[in-house]
Amino acid sequence: DPKKGEEIYAEKCTLCHGAQGAGWDWSKKVETPPVPVPDLAKTAPDRSDQFLFDIIKGGGEAVGKTRFMPPFSFVLSDKEVWDIVSYIRTLGVKKK
Repeated sequence: DPKKGEEIYAEKCTLCHGAQGAGWDWSKKVETPPVPVPDLAKTAPDRSDQFLFDIIKGGGEAVGKTRFMPPFSFVLSDKEVWDIVSYIRTLGVKKK
């Protein structure tokens, strides 16, 4: 359910990924960011639903990425993670 996913995303993901998935603007906070935060609207279309599920559930290290992406398995159910994946699929899609 992308609507439920949007609510969970706003609570758990916005701090780093921004409201629209564009990533947090580290340049306004520090001179050199410790790790780039990808624009989800641009990178998610190239990733499978399973990859997105795995990185949200298990964190970056679960898919060979940075440990700065924390695992959310301890606070989110599988259903909630799938809801976030559904919401991420709406990022960058133009509304008609």
